[in-house]
Amino acid sequence: MFGVTTADDYRPVTWVGRYPVRVTTIIAALYVLGMFFTTIAQSAHWDLMPFAFQSRSFLHGAIWQPFTCIFIQPASFFFLFNVIFFYWAGTEVEKYLGIRRYLLLFGMLLLIGPIILIAWGPAAAMWSYGGSYEISIGLFIAFATLYPNIELFGWVTLKWLAFAGLVLASMQYLPGHEWGNLSVLWVMCLAAFLYIRFVQGRIPVKVDVARLNPFRRRPRLTIVQKPSVRRVVEPDDVIASVDPILDKIAKSGMGSLTETERKILDRARNRLLKKSD
Repeated sequence: MFGVTTADDYRPVTWVGRYPVRVTTIIAALYVLGMFFTTIAQSAHWDLMPFAFQSRSFLHGAIWQPFTCIFIQPASFFFLFNVIFFYWAGTEVEKYLGIRRYLLLFGMLLLIGPIILIAWGPAAAMWSYGGSYEISIGLFIAFATLYPNIELFGWVTLKWLAFAGLVLASMQYLPGHEWGNLSVLWVMCLAAFLYIRFVQGRIPVKVDVARLNPFRRRPRLTIVQKPSVRRVVEPDDVIASVDPILDKIAKSGMGSLTETERKILDRARNRLLKKSD
């Protein structure tokens, strides 16, 4: 499921003139609309608590709250940085993962907050959760996991900036003993880090779902003849066959390559090393 991507996954959803519109762009626009709605509701003294997530309300039927809570966005100067931060990190992560795997990551981060607050049990009965602050930090952790050694401002790498951001974000919850939001933040960041590592193949997890099915049909015994040994003759123009693969990497990144294309790339590299020796 994680590796099923197509070339269309790495293309923008649409274009507005010369500017690409990606999934991150649409979500960021919804955040801005949520900010305007929140401001109007606060000015009219409307009760926004039915739209924020509360474990007690959710368990009693308010099933929309996990999807509406992130659009409660109070207007502030900090909101501007939050949207820019989300758009910057989210766009780069989406370019690497493709639309399907990016939506899976965003959906996972979206549900972590409600799941953690429900897991707190009676202690979280009066807690409420809203906004997109933790999701933005989680996406930035994913961005830093992809490109940890990119330098910003000429002196700090992305991994250290992400670590500093996580520490500062955690410290703002400590004075008020907001343990629910603090646990949501840390679980989101850990989930984003592990998800990127899994997509990169650094956490090899292989589960044969078919073997877990007790009703599966068992294969019949068949006699397989030993195949004759054939010498694999590589094409003379291996380097020329790599050109389309290099073009695909330039457009869509290494994550878009198939297993066959990776083998061709490795074979061409080994051949060049032998020639240089």
